[in-house]
Amino acid sequence: MRLLIIEDDQDTVAPLVSFLSAQLFTIDAAHNAKSALVLAETRHYDLIMLDVMLPGLDGISFCQQLRTQNQRVPILLLTAKDDPADRVAGFEAGADDYVTKPYERSELLARIRALLRRGDTELTEVLWWGELQLDPNHCQVTYQSKPLHLTPKEYKLLELFLRRPRRIFDRQTLLDRIWSLDECPGEEAVTTQIRGLRRKLQMAGLTSNPIETLYGLGYRLRSLPEERQNDEEMRKEGNGTLHSQSDHSQCDSTSGMDADYTAAVATIQQMWQGFQERLQEQLATLEQAIAHLTTNSLDPNLRQQAQTIAHRLIGSLGAFGIPHAAELARQIERVLNSSTAVLQSESAVQLETLLQQLRCITQRSPMFAVPSSEGAGTGRHGDTEIEEDRSPRGYGDTGNREVLAASSIVFMIDDDPNMLEPMQAEAPNWAVHLETASDLISARERLQSPMPNAIVLDLTFSNTTESGLTLLAQLKRQFPTIPVVVLSGQGDLSKRVEVARLGANAFLQKPAMPSKVFQVVTQLLNPIKAIAAKLLIVDDDSVLLTRLQANLEPRGFQVTALADPTLFWQFLEVTCPDLLLLDVSMPGFNGIELCQVVKSDPHWSQLPVLFLSAHSDANTLHQALAVGADDYVLKPIVEADLIQRILKRLGQLSDSFTVEKTRP
Repeated sequence: MRLLIIEDDQDTVAPLVSFLSAQLFTIDAAHNAKSALVLAETRHYDLIMLDVMLPGLDGISFCQQLRTQNQRVPILLLTAKDDPADRVAGFEAGADDYVTKPYERSELLARIRALLRRGDTELTEVLWWGELQLDPNHCQVTYQSKPLHLTPKEYKLLELFLRRPRRIFDRQTLLDRIWSLDECPGEEAVTTQIRGLRRKLQMAGLTSNPIETLYGLGYRLRSLPEERQNDEEMRKEGNGTLHSQSDHSQCDSTSGMDADYTAAVATIQQMWQGFQERLQEQLATLEQAIAHLTTNSLDPNLRQQAQTIAHRLIGSLGAFGIPHAAELARQIERVLNSSTAVLQSESAVQLETLLQQLRCITQRSPMFAVPSSEGAGTGRHGDTEIEEDRSPRGYGDTGNREVLAASSIVFMIDDDPNMLEPMQAEAPNWAVHLETASDLISARERLQSPMPNAIVLDLTFSNTTESGLTLLAQLKRQFPTIPVVVLSGQGDLSKRVEVARLGANAFLQKPAMPSKVFQVVTQLLNPIKAIAAKLLIVDDDSVLLTRLQANLEPRGFQVTALADPTLFWQFLEVTCPDLLLLDVSMPGFNGIELCQVVKSDPHWSQLPVLFLSAHSDANTLHQALAVGADDYVLKPIVEADLIQRILKRLGQLSDSFTVEKTRP
């Protein structure tokens, strides 16, 4: 699905594009109606999202112009103008829907999907090719009910082929349909993505290649094997490959979309950091306007500038997932829009209060979450079931909406009143909403409601022999992205190693100052920017490749997985990785030989190489060192340990060569 967003405020459009791209939409963006009109006339769009207040031609007039040209594409007006008269004008101009800023991402996504269902393409159908299934509603691909983890480009290519089973697509058409305008790939990018898609389908078990190459023409979906065609005839549906299934059940496994959700969150967090400097300048202008209003010296130009800033903040703060802050900006805009006679001392006091609240809320990074279309999920470990809340953190239906919008929720599990009371007293200084539990039973009950942003866990409790380590293991299996800080009176090495192996994010020995605990939590909730490094992993174990790709891509890495070492050199030159991960024992060419080839080539000699191996003997380790290995990780692999080692090789952490036996 290709969407066109027309919005002149970059701080509003950037997080929106990131969010919708995570839903596997192809997004083009235009900053004014003139350039948008050119795009709408030359490209096919499934939906247009349109701001009302645009430079030059406004959104209402643009909508009218499209309709007079018989453009039937669905149009959704996305604007901060919430007056009923504006809504009426929008619908009379030909808009199909009208959404006011700030908006809930989940509601906006639902409205987009509803409009797309009204068009030529039904999103509700499940697309089939034999036992290969693609569910557009949940962005899931499965083969024989097992999930396939595809990149966004691979997913879009497969969906396009399944929707148009007889059509031949040349490379330029695929570039136009799958890649957005701000991407500038060559036609070789299509070849690379097709090759990657075919490889993953083969690794999943497909014996017949669904994507057919017609040399000199392009690609199309191959006809089903003979036995599938017979099945189709029995269903009296001809030899087509496109079917709908209303009772399709979802897989229990996490789909590849989870990685895209997480990557979108990381991208929006980076955008938020970049937005901070502009935000402070905008707030300073508002403060200056209020100061002039207090002395009755507010000139029309400064007033208009302040009105424009307040209006833009409604959209940008809403797009970053801070609706309460956006509502404060709307109130500021309304006061500034009042007549000059009304803008006196009382209005200045009101504006000062609103601006102070706005500064308070925007001082802390919002807790981003990209909503899932599936709702909540549950995971069972032992006899306890924990429900995962998928609503945006900080904006759940809790009754404390305003407080949570500006605070992080930290859940502390400890039965020591000498620790709990100082923590409660310190929490407001860190803009933290602290919830507590004094035993593991009540802690598990609390964890069935919306999840906190971070957890602080003691390991020993006076009323039970059960260790907090049991709950730690359960939490890191069910909610691996939620930081857990462990508190313990035991600080010996064996205890620290045990905690680290279970996946804890930080370890503090008691007694610990509350300020230190909150400092650690704050650092965990505001991590360094995700790395966009490119990794090439070569291993003949397809199951391991799939697992590593699913765990590394959400961290921001661009992962290329290769199961056939005979294709190594072609993939090396195409992907140009920042780091190479090699299995030692592989058919054809082993990892030692591939590393020798890399290190002997002047162009690649400085490429970091990390070995993944089940061989722990000294001879194999010596061979790896001799050919230039930078690190050596023994299988079975723990992803957290592997990520730390990758970061070291990329220069993000202190550098040291280590060999350590890890366990799952």
